[in-house]
Amino acid sequence: MKDEQRKAQLLSLWQQRPDGKRTENDVIGFYADMERAFPHLLDRRRGDPYQNLQVDLKGHIKERKRV
Repeated sequence: MKDEQRKAQLLSLWQQRPDGKRTENDVIGFYADMERAFPHLLDRRRGDPYQNLQVDLKGHIKERKRV
């Protein structure tokens, strides 16, 4: 699978999460979901897969709403 395809699938799954569940705090849960269901979508070639996930999701992680 090409890197662009992998990222596109990863972003699609991230964007399918409910509104309000795409914040920095939700990345770790998403990572666990990906490890369990779609480990092939995590980039393991360049070091820490969790850090790579954060890079892949850059620009798509929403800030938590302050109440």
